[in-house]
Amino acid sequence: MPVTIDAPLLKLESQVWRARAEAKQKWLEHALAKPVQDPADAKRRAIWIKRALEAVKQGQDELKHQTALLDAYAEHLGSLEMRLIQAIEEKRSAPD
Repeated sequence: MPVTIDAPLLKLESQVWRARAEAKQKWLEHALAKPVQDPADAKRRAIWIKRALEAVKQGQDELKHQTALLDAYAEHLGSLEMRLIQAIEEKRSAPD
């Protein structure tokens, strides 16, 4: 079964992801702009920031890993495509 990319759907999904990212960024900026109330609040905020930063770094590492796997698979598919095209051309040029 052939898989096709529905361009309008892909564009819409991309816009949704961007909107979510912007909303999260605005929430983060608002949360960080709030003044620290006391030393305990400062400590909680520092711990929260450290955990959030670790989560971001972990997400980035995951994406790098997935991207590497997808690149390898795309290369494999490209090689298969070239070999199949070559097979078709050989068949066309072969005497009957």
